[in-house]
Amino acid sequence: MKLRKRSIQHGTNRNETKKRRSDQYQNDITRSTIEDLPSEIWFEIFSYFDGQSLLDSFSSINLFVQSILNDIRLRIHFHLDSSNQSSLQFFHSNQISSLSIDFSFKRIYEHLHFDSLIRLRSLRLIDIKEKQLQELSQMQWKSLVRLSIQSECAKYLLKILSIYFPLIEQIELHSCDNEFLLKCFKLEKQISQVQHLRLNGRIRLSKLFRLWPWIPRLESLSMYDGGIHQCDYWIDQDLIYQNEFPPNLFKIHLKIFDDDLSFKNFERLIGKTLRHLKISGSIADDDLEEYLSSDNWIRLISRCSDRFESIQLDLSSYYDPSDPTGLQKMLIKFRQNDFFQQCKIRSQKYFITIRGFIRPRSRSEEEFH
Repeated sequence: MKLRKRSIQHGTNRNETKKRRSDQYQNDITRSTIEDLPSEIWFEIFSYFDGQSLLDSFSSINLFVQSILNDIRLRIHFHLDSSNQSSLQFFHSNQISSLSIDFSFKRIYEHLHFDSLIRLRSLRLIDIKEKQLQELSQMQWKSLVRLSIQSECAKYLLKILSIYFPLIEQIELHSCDNEFLLKCFKLEKQISQVQHLRLNGRIRLSKLFRLWPWIPRLESLSMYDGGIHQCDYWIDQDLIYQNEFPPNLFKIHLKIFDDDLSFKNFERLIGKTLRHLKISGSIADDDLEEYLSSDNWIRLISRCSDRFESIQLDLSSYYDPSDPTGLQKMLIKFRQNDFFQQCKIRSQKYFITIRGFIRPRSRSEEEFH
């Protein structure tokens, strides 16, 4: 009986111990605060804010949050203008990984020490002048990978790519409605290391071909809010026919400008290494039938490698209202063509839009057909 009594008592003590531990655990949970979150979670949360927003929203909460904001592991994006020049001093220079500077405000960067921004990977320059751009190009940008310039001086394409910033891998240039130029300069030119180039502006077909030898490492080219036009391409016809493409160019987004790029000349822009193609913009009504021909697209794809994956179309064109019968025949032919089964074409008020994807046939499918 005594042994049994002890065993029951022992079981009771064990249950009490479990209960105390459970109560203690619940108390610990109740006492947990937001400061108990790991630093990595704080970094993830703060990554959704720019530097000024972090200061406005979090800097006055408590000392703990301030210590997180000053942690050199936290990478900061800061947009600098005349209203927040003093705010940048709150952060350590090693924290700034992305910086945007609006030069429309005078004396905006006189007190900035760019040499101290050793972890700066992305730089955006807005309304910068030619002299200021040349001064910045003399800096030692050891970690800079991405550069964006939104200014009239961005039109000097070759100067930026091969003289000022030849070592930057990703460059975006917004010429502010100016046509991109490839002028010769007295300064020594270098082969650019750019791999990803994004152009916002107009450029002639011949100038694009002149640019290829200076950007041999180019992997992707994108054009927005402007585009390519052939204009006087015949002046450099021999150069265009040489097709000296960057050997690693696999992705292109071309926008057609001025309705004057025929499919024949567009096709010359497509290198054999291409894998992704997007073509947008407006085409002339005289060229519409060429762009709606599956034979033309099949010929273009056959020149590319086996790794070619997709073509995306986002094109528009006006059509001649005096020839509705010819238009209807063209539309019917397009809609019945299986090659364009993932594309939609619509006509409304003398205006045609073509949107969708072209699925390239595999080599086995081509042999079967």
